[in-house]
Amino acid sequence: MDDPARLLIVDDEEVFLLSTAELLRQEGYQVDTAMDGIQAARMLNQRTYDLLLTDILMPGNPDLALVRDLPERNQGLPVILMTGYPSAQSAIQAVNLAALAYLVKPMEFQELLAQVRRGVAQRKVQRAVADSARHIHAWGEEMTRLASGLQAGPGGVPVQQVLGAMLGRMGESLLDMKQLLDLSAGAELAGRVCSAETCPRIESYHRIFREGIEILERTKGAFKSKNLEDLRLRMEGVVKGP
Repeated sequence: MDDPARLLIVDDEEVFLLSTAELLRQEGYQVDTAMDGIQAARMLNQRTYDLLLTDILMPGNPDLALVRDLPERNQGLPVILMTGYPSAQSAIQAVNLAALAYLVKPMEFQELLAQVRRGVAQRKVQRAVADSARHIHAWGEEMTRLASGLQAGPGGVPVQQVLGAMLGRMGESLLDMKQLLDLSAGAELAGRVCSAETCPRIESYHRIFREGIEILERTKGAFKSKNLEDLRLRMEGVVKGP
Protein backbone atom coordinates (compact mmCIF):
# COMPACT_ATOMS: atom_id res chain seq x y z
CA MET A 1 0.00 0.00 0.00
CA ASP A 2 1.27 3.49 -0.89
CA ASP A 3 2.11 5.91 1.90
CA PRO A 4 -0.50 8.65 2.42
CA ALA A 5 0.09 11.78 0.37
CA ARG A 6 1.74 14.61 2.31
CA LEU A 7 0.25 18.09 1.99
CA LEU A 8 1.52 21.50 3.10
CA ILE A 9 -1.11 24.14 3.94
CA VAL A 10 0.04 27.74 4.35
CA ASP A 11 -2.30 30.42 5.71
CA ASP A 12 -2.08 33.19 8.28
CA GLU A 13 -5.70 32.66 9.36
CA GLU A 14 -5.12 30.19 12.17
CA VAL A 15 -8.70 28.94 12.53
CA PHE A 16 -9.00 28.20 8.82
CA LEU A 17 -5.53 26.65 8.74
CA LEU A 18 -6.01 24.26 11.65
CA SER A 19 -9.60 23.27 10.83
CA THR A 20 -8.79 22.57 7.16
CA ALA A 21 -5.71 20.57 8.14
CA GLU A 22 -7.75 18.43 10.54
CA LEU A 23 -10.48 17.76 7.96
CA LEU A 24 -7.86 16.63 5.44
CA ARG A 25 -6.19 14.40 8.02
CA GLN A 26 -9.57 12.74 8.54
CA GLU A 27 -9.53 11.98 4.79
CA GLY A 28 -6.27 10.06 5.25
CA TYR A 29 -3.71 12.70 4.24
CA GLN A 30 -0.57 13.64 6.15
CA VAL A 31 -0.75 17.40 6.65
CA ASP A 32 1.85 19.95 7.73
CA THR A 33 0.98 23.60 8.34
CA ALA A 34 2.72 26.97 8.19
CA MET A 35 1.46 30.47 8.92
CA ASP A 36 3.67 32.49 6.60
CA GLY A 37 5.72 32.20 3.43
CA ILE A 38 9.08 32.16 5.20
CA GLN A 39 8.22 29.17 7.39
CA ALA A 40 6.66 27.40 4.39
CA ALA A 41 9.76 27.92 2.26
CA ARG A 42 11.90 26.41 5.01
CA MET A 43 9.62 23.37 5.22
CA LEU A 44 9.65 22.91 1.44
CA ASN A 45 13.45 22.84 1.58
CA GLN A 46 13.43 20.18 4.30
CA ARG A 47 10.72 17.76 3.14
CA THR A 48 9.10 16.41 -0.02
CA TYR A 49 5.41 17.17 -0.49
CA ASP A 50 2.72 15.98 -2.89
CA LEU A 51 0.65 19.18 -2.88
CA LEU A 52 0.88 22.78 -1.69
CA LEU A 53 -2.23 24.70 -0.59
CA THR A 54 -1.43 28.34 0.04
CA ASP A 55 -3.10 31.64 0.79
CA ILE A 56 -2.19 34.53 -1.48
CA LEU A 57 -2.15 37.54 0.87
CA MET A 58 -0.03 36.66 3.90
CA PRO A 59 3.31 37.60 5.47
CA GLY A 60 6.45 36.37 3.74
CA ASN A 61 4.73 35.96 0.38
CA PRO A 62 5.24 39.17 -1.62
CA ASP A 63 3.90 38.84 -5.16
CA LEU A 64 3.35 35.10 -4.57
CA ALA A 65 7.08 34.56 -4.06
CA LEU A 66 6.46 31.21 -2.36
CA VAL A 67 4.95 29.77 -5.55
CA ARG A 68 7.30 31.60 -7.92
CA ASP A 69 10.32 30.07 -6.18
CA LEU A 70 8.90 26.52 -6.18
CA PRO A 71 11.00 25.29 -9.16
CA GLU A 72 14.11 25.78 -7.01
CA ARG A 73 12.63 23.81 -4.10
CA ASN A 74 10.17 21.28 -5.49
CA GLN A 75 9.93 21.09 -9.27
CA GLY A 76 6.43 20.37 -10.56
CA LEU A 77 4.70 20.48 -7.16
CA PRO A 78 0.94 21.02 -7.76
CA VAL A 79 -0.38 24.20 -6.12
CA ILE A 80 -3.85 25.23 -4.98
CA LEU A 81 -4.16 28.98 -4.40
CA MET A 82 -6.71 30.20 -1.85
CA THR A 83 -7.84 33.75 -1.12
CA GLY A 84 -10.50 35.67 0.75
CA TYR A 85 -9.83 38.69 -1.45
CA PRO A 86 -10.25 37.62 -5.10
CA SER A 87 -9.11 39.97 -7.81
CA ALA A 88 -8.45 39.93 -11.52
CA GLN A 89 -4.74 40.39 -10.83
CA SER A 90 -4.42 37.39 -8.52
CA ALA A 91 -6.52 35.27 -10.89
CA ILE A 92 -4.16 36.13 -13.75
CA GLN A 93 -1.18 35.32 -11.52
CA ALA A 94 -2.72 31.92 -10.79
CA VAL A 95 -3.01 31.21 -14.52
CA ASN A 96 0.53 32.41 -15.23
CA LEU A 97 1.92 30.25 -12.43
CA ALA A 98 0.01 27.21 -13.70
CA ALA A 99 -1.80 26.78 -10.39
CA LEU A 100 -3.98 23.69 -10.19
CA ALA A 101 -6.91 25.69 -8.77
CA TYR A 102 -7.86 29.18 -7.60
CA LEU A 103 -10.33 28.90 -4.72
CA VAL A 104 -12.19 31.73 -3.00
CA LYS A 105 -12.76 31.57 0.75
CA PRO A 106 -15.05 30.65 2.36
CA MET A 107 -15.28 27.48 0.28
CA GLU A 108 -17.12 24.22 0.62
CA PHE A 109 -14.81 21.53 1.98
CA GLN A 110 -15.95 19.07 -0.70
CA GLU A 111 -14.87 21.55 -3.37
CA LEU A 112 -11.43 21.79 -1.77
CA LEU A 113 -11.21 18.02 -1.30
CA ALA A 114 -11.96 17.40 -4.99
CA GLN A 115 -9.06 19.66 -5.98
CA VAL A 116 -6.75 18.03 -3.42
CA ARG A 117 -7.51 14.60 -4.86
CA ARG A 118 -6.88 15.94 -8.36
CA GLY A 119 -3.54 17.42 -7.33
CA VAL A 120 -2.35 14.28 -5.55
CA ALA A 121 -3.27 12.18 -8.59
CA GLN A 122 -1.31 14.58 -10.82
CA ARG A 123 1.74 14.27 -8.58
CA LYS A 124 1.57 10.46 -8.72
CA VAL A 125 1.56 10.57 -12.52
CA GLN A 126 4.56 12.93 -12.49
CA ARG A 127 6.52 10.53 -10.31
CA ALA A 128 5.53 7.48 -12.36
CA VAL A 129 6.74 9.19 -15.55
CA ALA A 130 10.00 10.22 -13.85
CA ASP A 131 10.57 6.63 -12.67
CA SER A 132 9.96 5.34 -16.18
CA ALA A 133 12.42 7.86 -17.62
CA ARG A 134 15.09 6.71 -15.15
CA HIS A 135 14.49 3.07 -16.07
CA ILE A 136 14.76 3.86 -19.78
CA HIS A 137 18.02 5.75 -19.20
CA ALA A 138 19.42 2.83 -17.19
CA TRP A 139 18.37 0.43 -19.95
CA GLY A 140 20.26 2.48 -22.55
CA GLU A 141 23.40 2.57 -20.42
CA GLU A 142 23.25 -1.17 -19.78
CA MET A 143 22.73 -2.00 -23.44
CA THR A 144 25.68 0.23 -24.40
CA ARG A 145 27.90 -1.56 -21.88
CA LEU A 146 26.80 -4.99 -23.06
CA ALA A 147 27.29 -4.01 -26.70
CA SER A 148 30.87 -3.03 -25.91
CA GLY A 149 31.39 -6.42 -24.28
CA LEU A 150 30.06 -8.25 -27.34
CA GLN A 151 32.40 -6.30 -29.62
CA ALA A 152 35.33 -7.46 -27.50
CA GLY A 153 35.14 -10.86 -29.15
CA PRO A 154 34.69 -14.45 -27.88
CA GLY A 155 35.78 -13.56 -24.37
CA GLY A 156 33.23 -10.78 -24.09
CA VAL A 157 29.71 -10.80 -22.67
CA PRO A 158 27.74 -14.05 -23.22
CA VAL A 159 24.64 -13.68 -25.37
CA GLN A 160 22.57 -15.18 -22.55
CA GLN A 161 23.56 -12.28 -20.31
CA VAL A 162 22.47 -9.78 -22.96
CA LEU A 163 19.10 -11.49 -23.42
CA GLY A 164 18.59 -11.78 -19.68
CA ALA A 165 19.31 -8.07 -19.20
CA MET A 166 16.88 -7.14 -21.99
CA LEU A 167 14.18 -9.37 -20.50
CA GLY A 168 14.63 -7.75 -17.11
CA ARG A 169 14.39 -4.23 -18.51
CA MET A 170 11.30 -5.17 -20.50
CA GLY A 171 9.73 -6.38 -17.27
CA GLU A 172 10.51 -3.06 -15.59
CA SER A 173 8.88 -1.25 -18.51
CA LEU A 174 5.77 -3.40 -18.08
CA LEU A 175 5.61 -2.44 -14.41
CA ASP A 176 5.92 1.24 -15.36
CA MET A 177 3.12 0.87 -17.91
CA LYS A 178 0.94 -0.88 -15.35
CA GLN A 179 1.41 1.94 -12.86
CA LEU A 180 0.57 4.64 -15.42
CA LEU A 181 -2.48 2.73 -16.67
CA ASP A 182 -3.71 2.30 -13.13
CA LEU A 183 -3.38 6.02 -12.49
CA SER A 184 -5.10 7.02 -15.73
CA ALA A 185 -7.85 4.44 -15.26
CA GLY A 186 -8.47 5.68 -11.73
CA ALA A 187 -8.97 9.22 -13.02
CA GLU A 188 -11.11 8.28 -16.00
CA LEU A 189 -13.33 5.73 -14.26
CA ALA A 190 -14.14 7.74 -11.16
CA GLY A 191 -17.87 7.73 -10.62
CA ARG A 192 -18.56 5.03 -13.20
CA VAL A 193 -19.86 1.55 -12.54
CA CYS A 194 -16.70 -0.25 -13.54
CA SER A 195 -14.37 -2.53 -11.61
CA ALA A 196 -11.00 -4.15 -12.18
CA GLU A 197 -12.86 -7.36 -13.06
CA THR A 198 -15.22 -5.83 -15.63
CA CYS A 199 -13.31 -3.03 -17.39
CA PRO A 200 -11.90 -4.27 -20.73
CA ARG A 201 -8.83 -2.04 -20.62
CA ILE A 202 -7.84 -3.17 -17.14
CA GLU A 203 -8.33 -6.81 -18.11
CA SER A 204 -6.21 -6.31 -21.25
CA TYR A 205 -3.12 -5.12 -19.37
CA HIS A 206 -3.60 -7.77 -16.71
CA ARG A 207 -3.46 -10.29 -19.56
CA ILE A 208 -0.22 -8.75 -20.85
CA PHE A 209 1.22 -8.98 -17.34
CA ARG A 210 0.27 -12.64 -17.03
CA GLU A 211 1.95 -13.35 -20.37
CA GLY A 212 5.09 -11.58 -19.15
CA ILE A 213 5.09 -13.71 -16.01
CA GLU A 214 4.73 -16.87 -18.10
CA ILE A 215 7.72 -15.84 -20.24
CA LEU A 216 9.84 -15.26 -17.14
CA GLU A 217 8.73 -18.62 -15.76
CA ARG A 218 9.59 -20.47 -18.99
CA THR A 219 13.01 -18.83 -19.34
CA LYS A 220 14.19 -19.02 -15.72
CA GLY A 221 16.17 -22.16 -16.56
CA ALA A 222 18.01 -20.37 -19.36
CA PHE A 223 18.79 -17.18 -17.43
CA LYS A 224 20.08 -17.84 -13.92
CA SER A 225 19.37 -14.40 -12.50
CA LYS A 226 18.10 -13.46 -9.06
CA ASN A 227 17.03 -10.10 -10.48
CA LEU A 228 14.77 -11.79 -13.03
CA GLU A 229 13.27 -14.02 -10.36
CA ASP A 230 12.63 -11.00 -8.14
CA LEU A 231 11.00 -9.25 -11.09
CA ARG A 232 8.73 -12.24 -11.74
CA LEU A 233 7.63 -12.26 -8.10
CA ARG A 234 6.93 -8.51 -8.18
CA MET A 235 4.82 -8.89 -11.32
CA GLU A 236 2.90 -11.79 -9.77
CA GLY A 237 2.22 -9.66 -6.73
CA VAL A 238 0.85 -6.84 -8.88
CA VAL A 239 -1.50 -9.18 -10.76
CA LYS A 240 -2.75 -10.90 -7.62
CA GLY A 241 -3.29 -7.60 -5.83
CA PRO A 242 -3.55 -7.13 -2.06
